[in-house]
Amino acid sequence: MSGPTITVNGPSVPADGVSVATAVCPAGYTVTSGGYTSDGPNTYGGLGEKGHPNSTNTGWQVPAPLDNTPGAAIHAWAICLPYG
Repeated sequence: MSGPTITVNGPSVPADGVSVATAVCPAGYTVTSGGYTSDGPNTYGGLGEKGHPNSTNTGWQVPAPLDNTPGAAIHAWAICLPYG
């Protein structure tokens, strides 16, 4: 049995701000893994954490560190499988 790979775009990171991109699975699915991509003026090469399941295991979230470059964005993605 397989499920879809769900992809959502993370928010743009404001100057000197912290952002969290979250990819949420559809109802009836649970997250099995995930990751992120980035674009814009900062590629988050120093991002220490690559993400983790949210507290209900229904999505993957990726925190972005403080960033002084407006317009940079992270994009979380999640691999979700049906459960039950």
